[in-house]
Amino acid sequence: MARGPVHELRRQLNRLELEIFTGAGMTQGEVLAAAGPLADGVDDEARERVRALSIAAATGARDRYRAQYGVCGLRPFQSASGARIFLLPIETFPNHVNNVYLILGRGHAPLLYDAGSGTANTRDDFERAARVLREVYEQGAPLDEARDVVISHGHIDHFGGVGFWRERGCAIHVHEYDLRVLTNFAERIVVAALGVRAFLRHAGVPADELRELEEMYVASKNFFQPVPVDRVLTDGARVYEYVAHHAPGHCPGQVCLQIDNILLTADHVLPRITPHQSPESITPSTGLDHYLEALEKIRHVAGIDLALPGHEEPIEHLYQRITEIEEFHRRRLEKVRMLCARGGAQTVREIALELFGPRSGYDRILALQEAGAHVEYLARRGILEIDNVDDLLRERDPVLRYRAATSTPAPGSA
Repeated sequence: MARGPVHELRRQLNRLELEIFTGAGMTQGEVLAAAGPLADGVDDEARERVRALSIAAATGARDRYRAQYGVCGLRPFQSASGARIFLLPIETFPNHVNNVYLILGRGHAPLLYDAGSGTANTRDDFERAARVLREVYEQGAPLDEARDVVISHGHIDHFGGVGFWRERGCAIHVHEYDLRVLTNFAERIVVAALGVRAFLRHAGVPADELRELEEMYVASKNFFQPVPVDRVLTDGARVYEYVAHHAPGHCPGQVCLQIDNILLTADHVLPRITPHQSPESITPSTGLDHYLEALEKIRHVAGIDLALPGHEEPIEHLYQRITEIEEFHRRRLEKVRMLCARGGAQTVREIALELFGPRSGYDRILALQEAGAHVEYLARRGILEIDNVDDLLRERDPVLRYRAATSTPAPGSA
């Protein structure tokens, strides 16, 4: 399913729900006429939601709808100690939605986990969320009262709007490995670009395409104006009574925030997709090794009844989802190994084409990085070998071709 129809329906539902729950109301026919055709272009679940909204509009029985879907996607959760957590869906870039979390606990001002981006869509979504919090959930103005923002990790859809919150008096918290992303964003992009350039050359990307991809990568260096950081987080640090768990791999400084029996997982664990992976040869503390180790670490955070991710819907069975993600990567690793066994020596570019097919735009970089992360994991363990080792001495930046090793010892064998 293309993302466009899904987000067009989401925006229409936001308008309808705002009118039904905070405005003059609508008739059942008006809801069906406005949203029904859009839902038909999405799926059965979307059609059911539109039908439920039309019933809520017609009968005035809105509590059931609000309990299941929230209002404008905004939904409340409560931790074991009584902290209230509101999921705020924020469109950070066109057709790209992040879950920002507002935490209302006892004895401290409201706390935000992530900041959205600096786009007009983000500002509009925060304004709508403020209205829903005030008029539907009767929470007053907690966004105006927020005094702390915890940045889950250094990807711009999660931190790009942090300057807005700092101007409003919020203290900014970020893990030490992502500190310079906020304080010196352009340097971070340019330094990473050096690793990207070497990676693309070794991956077998032709020179003309390599220049294009490198220019695309560094074009983002002016997207964000640096901001000071008030507090650097480390593993196990507390923000008020909430515990930050360092979970690198997808991003060097990613932190999950534990609020009693609820874990805010950012992009570390997502309910339907697996977080993007990139080789550690580009950026330290990324890569599949770190990611899988951090998954296992989060598996041992006991007593989590609900996980709230940075995208998509809540995760009711966190530990089961971790197992599913691990299995997904085991299957992908085996597929990469088989490509290098049955198809002869392969470049990362050739492996990426086999895994993901032709891609366009920035997706080409993402596909190459994802393939490269899996190749790196296998090569570190001797499961893949470089087929053209002599080229490493003869050529300045050789393309690397990988073959499957003929035999490897079993893990843990003597």
